[in-house]
Amino acid sequence: MSSAIVNELRKATDGLLFASESDEPFQAFSWKNGSGSLPQRLLDLSGHKRGTRIEEVTLDDFFADLTADQDWYGQTEKETAEKYRRLLQTVKTLLSDIRVFRVGQVNIDIYIAGRTSSGDWAGIKTQAVET
Repeated sequence: MSSAIVNELRKATDGLLFASESDEPFQAFSWKNGSGSLPQRLLDLSGHKRGTRIEEVTLDDFFADLTADQDWYGQTEKETAEKYRRLLQTVKTLLSDIRVFRVGQVNIDIYIAGRTSSGDWAGIKTQAVET
């Protein structure tokens, strides 16, 4: 089941780049055994050291600017916003208990993770550079 979810998430992120001081692709992931507190498990499962800074933001806050249409948007920007709206819908359809974590400082790993129907964690990861 998780591999099917990962494949759907890959399709939904195809061609999307998360813009910050660098433009980074999204990567789909799944982690078996969804037990425990997600913030701490996230550090263990993603290879970050314990004590690394973790900030949680809401799913809607994370996607707010990405999915909004602006008056000045050209065709390309409108298409990108539509892709982000489809990605958001895909995440909400495939996962429950969805949480968004920003891990680290300056070079920030961003995880959008939720539970699959089998109880595992799955989602997408990207990076942001903020100096």
